[in-house]
Amino acid sequence: MPEWIKAPLVLTLICGLVSAALVFANDLTADAIAAAEQARLQESLRDAFGEAEYTVPDLQFDGINQVILDKRGNVIYDITSTGYEKDGQHLLIGLDEAGAVSGICVVSIEDSPTQSAKVQQDSFLSQFIGWDAPDRSYNAISGATKSSEGIQKAVALALQTDLDNREVIRNAE
Repeated sequence: MPEWIKAPLVLTLICGLVSAALVFANDLTADAIAAAEQARLQESLRDAFGEAEYTVPDLQFDGINQVILDKRGNVIYDITSTGYEKDGQHLLIGLDEAGAVSGICVVSIEDSPTQSAKVQQDSFLSQFIGWDAPDRSYNAISGATKSSEGIQKAVALALQTDLDNREVIRNAE
């Protein structure tokens, strides 16, 4: 076999073996990762919105991971938003029966630790409580402007989705 074929052939075989190992590792851990994510979501729901029977109807809307309903008439939008890092904010935005923001829970955030800490403070998040329209002004945090914008955009998306689809969402099972 010519030398000029050996090196690419060996590299191709190594890449194939590594790829097979990654596929095997993914298959081995996928269920555990999904279960851990679901447990974290359930814990976040309980912590932010209280004990309730939560259901996830089969509804799909642009920018919304899932819509979660509780028996008290609240709607919780599971949203992945872009702050400082693309798709780095996993948020739950709760709306009450009237369609006003009743709670915000940061499930996870991948922005820098300093920015993450700032936008998770109640002093920042509480300004969105009671919002019932997506186009309201807010006070961004200096030094965490992009992270602030990501949360504001997630709140606006939840409100707009609710306004546009309220009857469908509220009647879903």
